[in-house]
Amino acid sequence: MIATMVIAACAGEGDGTADGTTTVPAMAPIDDGTWFAFVTVGEDESGAMTLGVDLAEMLTGEQARAEAVADGVIGEGEDLPNDFYIDNDEQVLELVQVAEDARFTLISGNDTSESVVVDGPVLAEIYAGTHTGEPVYGIVPGMPIPMDVIIVDGLVSGATAVYLP
Repeated sequence: MIATMVIAACAGEGDGTADGTTTVPAMAPIDDGTWFAFVTVGEDESGAMTLGVDLAEMLTGEQARAEAVADGVIGEGEDLPNDFYIDNDEQVLELVQVAEDARFTLISGNDTSESVVVDGPVLAEIYAGTHTGEPVYGIVPGMPIPMDVIIVDGLVSGATAVYLP
């Protein structure tokens, strides 16, 4: 299920503020590996590029249908229209720095069977809505991007956009 993105601090690392908001730790660790997530693009206080990574689980087939039924999204006898379900009951945005040589594979806006590979600054432009180059599919400026994120040595080394019909 795709739900509203909530920024939450990791236990013990963020502090509540007087106005009731929660501060987010500068960097929250995610184990090395490839993770499906909803991604936002920003920078930390030093100006280094970061991704806000909200880990989720992409399910398909019977597992997806069963989880959607369990979550009350569809009824017992119903099928999922696109045979996938995104389980993201607890939205937590982890801030992860991006490696300088990171590359991001996006879906071409001219032909969705083609890929477009960009670096971090171009991804930031696309996310901000200021990019004037080749169009990309499925990225709405300022909205989380579904991606398979690769983390190596605690840094984002790259990510691939996930096609969601």
